[in-house]
Amino acid sequence: MNLFISSFKLINPKAYTKAFILSLLVLLSITMAFNRIIDPFWYYRDFYIPNINAVKTEFKKYDKQMKPLIFKELKPSVVIFGNSFFEVGLNPKHEALTQGGKYTSYNFGEPAADWNKVYCNVDYSLKTSNLQLVIIGIQAEPLPSVNCSQIMQNNSTVDTKTMLLSFDALRGSINTVLHQSKPPTHTSDGLFYYHRGNSGMIEQIFSSYTHQYVRFLGDRMNNPAIDLVIPDWNIPTHKHDFTGLSDLLQKLKQANVQVKIIVYPVHALGAELILNQGKIIDRWHYLYEIADLVEKFNTPDNFIELWDFHEYSDLNTERILNNHVKYWQDHGHFNYEFGDYMLDKIFLDKPYKSSLTNIEFGIKLTTNNIQNAYESFFENRKIFIQNNKWFLDDYNKFLN
Repeated sequence: MNLFISSFKLINPKAYTKAFILSLLVLLSITMAFNRIIDPFWYYRDFYIPNINAVKTEFKKYDKQMKPLIFKELKPSVVIFGNSFFEVGLNPKHEALTQGGKYTSYNFGEPAADWNKVYCNVDYSLKTSNLQLVIIGIQAEPLPSVNCSQIMQNNSTVDTKTMLLSFDALRGSINTVLHQSKPPTHTSDGLFYYHRGNSGMIEQIFSSYTHQYVRFLGDRMNNPAIDLVIPDWNIPTHKHDFTGLSDLLQKLKQANVQVKIIVYPVHALGAELILNQGKIIDRWHYLYEIADLVEKFNTPDNFIELWDFHEYSDLNTERILNNHVKYWQDHGHFNYEFGDYMLDKIFLDKPYKSSLTNIEFGIKLTTNNIQNAYESFFENRKIFIQNNKWFLDDYNKFLN
């Protein structure tokens, strides 16, 4: 009994508590240092260690939460906004955007970002960085007003402290170290690789996408057969809701930000599905209204421009054969090599001349040239399909 009491007295409660707290603080410090060095979410960017933290394997799981925080820290002056089509297809390190390192650029594209999210990301960026140039991806559709208060709550839910002490951060750091052999999902400036390198399965991907789209359309799929009739052009008489785009252009103009609005391009096989939905004339009417709005906000030096790359060039009509595809990942996601040609045309005036039709890749749309662009689209589509019988075969193969 006396021996037990003596042993108990040797254990000083205060010393034990101090030792426990000290051990806990040391453990927390080691955890914080480990997370800071590994930096699984690309927030701190202090350390780059090959085979240790170079590949951010966990970033994809948190990209929607992390991109606003990263943007706020980087404060880039050149920014790409849009959905995953631009997140995958536009390289922020293109020479025309960085001008040899003069400007910091970032790809703020997000998977499944609709107009509401794109609008709010641009609005958020105006408040957190000194923007010089923005590229905004849109669909040819009405672009109404947006209330960002609810949408942007997600941009402030991540506390930066959690990136050092949370279980998510620790788990992310451990997985980052363990999985360095995996291919990267993103670049540090926001470019998303998505399914880059899927060329060996590209036919199956296009077939699956086509069947999903047809099922989604249902009865709205008017006629799956390709029709080469060229519909007459007419200036739209019904006005649609573009108040959101108007609000955004007003803010960007007041901030003296250069604006390039680009309509998301699609592969020609995807364009045919849109045509057979019976919505193609609506598309061009929407573009006319957008072009008209751009001209109302524009300055003599064309600070705001509207660009379209929806055509039948040999880039958009690249044949989809397994292991022989360079530019496309599916009907809407294109590789940055395709995007480089877009940026070359817009910023460097370096035209890509199609070998299949007598057109240049890409056009800056105005109300004065949109009718010619409309008619050229249908004429070149007709020429391409008549001269390339394989396209009909491929279209029917993926459709059936």
